[in-house]
Amino acid sequence: MQMIQQNLPYILGGTLLFLVCSSKNILIYNEELLIALSFLAFIATSSQTMGDAISETFQTRADQIQTELQAFFVTKETMYHEVKRQIQMQQTLAHSMTALGTLVQHQLQDLHTQRAKALQNVVQTRTVTQLQQMVSQQNAVHAHMHTVTAQTYTHVMLEAMQLQQQHMQKLCMDNALQLLGTMKRKNVTQKHVETKKVDATQNTVKKTGNKAKKK
Repeated sequence: MQMIQQNLPYILGGTLLFLVCSSKNILIYNEELLIALSFLAFIATSSQTMGDAISETFQTRADQIQTELQAFFVTKETMYHEVKRQIQMQQTLAHSMTALGTLVQHQLQDLHTQRAKALQNVVQTRTVTQLQQMVSQQNAVHAHMHTVTAQTYTHVMLEAMQLQQQHMQKLCMDNALQLLGTMKRKNVTQKHVETKKVDATQNTVKKTGNKAKKK
């Protein structure tokens, strides 16, 4: 009733408009119009008789939907906070992993540096040891070569002195033999000259005696 009183101007205006349209033959009463009017009358009757039940049903449904929406929003908010917490945990984990990776990298670099230094020290020690051994071997070889050279030089000098002595002896013998030969040749020459002189003297004497005899 209250609804009719509130909508009375609309009802009167609609009735007046229906009567005017009917009198002017604007509205043609056919099946579609009658069905539409019946539907409007059914809606009006239902709203009058079952308005409270329908409004209560709609209100209950609206409350249920609101409750579901509130629960959905609460769930979404809870999920949002959970996702946010998970993201924060993942970010923290990522930062921790990055820090751990940096620490591991520094540790690996330090370990690599230490291993490189240790390897360098080992290589240097081995190199120095090998160089010392090579120097010792070289010194030993030089000493052996010096000893062999000295011995060889001494042996060669002794052989040279022996050869020189033999050569000197041979030269002395040759000189002595040559001197003896020269002396023999001089003696032979002197004897030959003396013989010639004697022969010449004898010939002179013979010639002189012959001349004396002729006279």
